[in-house]
Amino acid sequence: MPERTPDPPPDDFVTVLLRHQRQIYAFIATLLPHQIELDDVYQQTCLVLWQKRDQFDPSRPFLPWAYAFARNEVFSHLRRVDRGPSLSTALLERIATAREDADTTAAARRAALEACVKKLPESHRSLIQSRYTSEISLKDLAAATATTAAALTMRLQRIRHALLRCVEQALAGGGGT
Repeated sequence: MPERTPDPPPDDFVTVLLRHQRQIYAFIATLLPHQIELDDVYQQTCLVLWQKRDQFDPSRPFLPWAYAFARNEVFSHLRRVDRGPSLSTALLERIATAREDADTTAAARRAALEACVKKLPESHRSLIQSRYTSEISLKDLAAATATTAAALTMRLQRIRHALLRCVEQALAGGGGT
């Protein structure tokens, strides 16, 4: 009998599951419009993911793996409740696939943006961080950096354009600048 691979440490799996719980919930919500059904199917999906955690390969992306189980739970639920006319299975499959593709694209853009922000000069990175991760107003940030709000707006716009170019290049396979 072949050796069984050990289960991933439960804490690691829980961490990964918790990190992606909103995306899994949103994926299911894309396919099930009713809140009560949504909550039930989400809970069932989490239970199945936990039961199948030993099948997860941590070297592969988690969300596509989790989405496959979520999709199965949605379709299983729809077969059980069969309320009459509803969206066809083929259409729901297309919606699920479109959602997966959108999530994959968003994740790639997020990763590219993070990499591009790290490439910025420290002064630009600090300015971006001050503007977009704090509660400080543009006017107060301009005063703190001894510049005018208009000048700061232009500087931020140039930095955002540089980030956009970098992200687009990274996504196109050019690595960004």
